[in-house]
Amino acid sequence: MRITIVPAGPQTSAATIRELLKKESNDLEVCGVYRDLAKVPEEFKSHDNFKALYGDIEDASSLELSGSDAVMTSTPPFLSGEDPFAKAEQVSRNVKDAVERAGGVQRLMLLSSLGAEFDEGVGEIKTNHIAEKIFRGTNVPEILFVRCAYFMENWTLFNAHTLRDTNPYFNSVITPLEFRIPMIAVQDIGSAFATGLLSTHAPPVKPYVFALHGPREYSPNDVRAAFCDTMKKRVTVKAIAKDKMADFFSTILPPSLVGIWVEMSSSFLPGGIASPGSDGVEKLDVVRGKVELEEAIRDAVETSL
Repeated sequence: MRITIVPAGPQTSAATIRELLKKESNDLEVCGVYRDLAKVPEEFKSHDNFKALYGDIEDASSLELSGSDAVMTSTPPFLSGEDPFAKAEQVSRNVKDAVERAGGVQRLMLLSSLGAEFDEGVGEIKTNHIAEKIFRGTNVPEILFVRCAYFMENWTLFNAHTLRDTNPYFNSVITPLEFRIPMIAVQDIGSAFATGLLSTHAPPVKPYVFALHGPREYSPNDVRAAFCDTMKKRVTVKAIAKDKMADFFSTILPPSLVGIWVEMSSSFLPGGIASPGSDGVEKLDVVRGKVELEEAIRDAVETSL
């Protein structure tokens, strides 16, 4: 069986490859498609069941997925100021066409996001809505969309510089600080995709859409407690109010992206269009991961700080 991950560079793709390579099987070949083959992790290169392939999802002619039985794909964030919605449509069509050209692909899995059911009002999340709309029509027997919750590791990734401060703190656009939302560890994402890609059970519908959450919901206050416990020091949290989000995002994003990131962040707050329990949110089967927030924060701190 050949499973292809395209693109293979994102952390969620790497986590999926890592989980697949844990399987003891001489019949399994895991292929990772990279735009830069120099960035293939050493841990993968040395594995007999892994093969690195060149391919750029922005260049349709470079994608060759022949021989694949199952494919995992995702839409990476576009942060350089280009139109993220146009780019999402381009790369999704490129991968869709490559899957169909390959022939023989039985299962396609897309990493999507909570809020992807909305075509407006969710800012940057609309890139996932676009991807789902395009991949929905892929000519393969089985299609699964996995709508993932907020990545637990993002708390460290987006706040690494402030967490290294003499008086460490992190920023939170999730307010109030006691507000709990679904979160998921990247390790659990990798495990869920590995399980889905290898499964011999047909999903109940096409496409089958399900939500992927952690063991329970967490708040920014829970994140603060996890940082304090992991770092063995006092860590504070700086709440970014909704009316201050534009100023906050202006310091880290190109001007053309600020508005859609404000809209995305606001959409998940109490009363927002994609807030947990809001009327328009699709009722989906929820798969629960096993990794608690504390473990994910500890691993992210050890890796990033």
